[in-house]
Amino acid sequence: MLTQIYGITTAADAALVNALRPDHVGVVLDEGIASWASVDPARVGEILPELRDVRVVALSLSSERDRIRRTVELVTPSWLHLARAVDALAPDEVARLREELAPLPVLLTIPVRDGASIALAERYAACADALLLDSAHPATGVVGATGLVHDWSLSRRIVERVAVPVILAGGLGPDNVLEAIERTRPAGVDSATRTSRDEDRRRKDPERVRLFLARARAARV
Repeated sequence: MLTQIYGITTAADAALVNALRPDHVGVVLDEGIASWASVDPARVGEILPELRDVRVVALSLSSERDRIRRTVELVTPSWLHLARAVDALAPDEVARLREELAPLPVLLTIPVRDGASIALAERYAACADALLLDSAHPATGVVGATGLVHDWSLSRRIVERVAVPVILAGGLGPDNVLEAIERTRPAGVDSATRTSRDEDRRRKDPERVRLFLARARAARV
C-alpha cells in the first residue's frame, strides 16, 4: 500500500516525516494561487534536503504550462501532481504536457462528486501515470485539503474501471484509513489535513502521521 503525506511547510516537519518513511511526501510550491500549504522557493530549499528517504511530489495548482514547468524546475520532484488540471485542460493537453516532462510521472486529481466522476476518471487515466481521488467542498467547490470524505463507493468503481494506479485522498487520517482501504481497494492512500495539528494545520502531528502510516501498511488488500 503506497502511502503519501502532504502539507509539509517546514524543514523540521520534513525531517520528522522523512524519519517515518512514507513512500511519497508532497510539497506545494507557491505559484501565486491561494493554498494553506504553499511554501516559497526559499522554504522549499530548506525542506528538500530533509526528504532524503522518500519520493518528493510537487503539487501544482496551476493549469499554465510555463508555471507548471517552473515548479518542476524548482522542486526537482520524483512525481508531478496536477491538482486542478481536469478543470482547465483537456486530456490531449495533459498528454502533451506529460510528454514534454517525460520521464517524470504525472499524478492527476479526479474530483469525486457524483457518478460522472467515473467517466471523468476513465477519460483522464489515459494521460496520467496515476490518479488521485479527492473530495470537493459542497459549498465552495474547492477540491483537495477540505478534510472531507466523499462517496467511497464511487472511488471503488473508479479503481475497478481504470488501468492506472489510484491513490485515495479526501479526509483520510488514522481513524478511517483502514476502513477506506477495505472499501475502495486503492493502490495508495493520501493524508494532509487529518495528519496536521489541530492548532496549526500547516504543521504535522507526529503521532497522527505515525498512526496513519502504520494502519495503512497493516491493511490487507
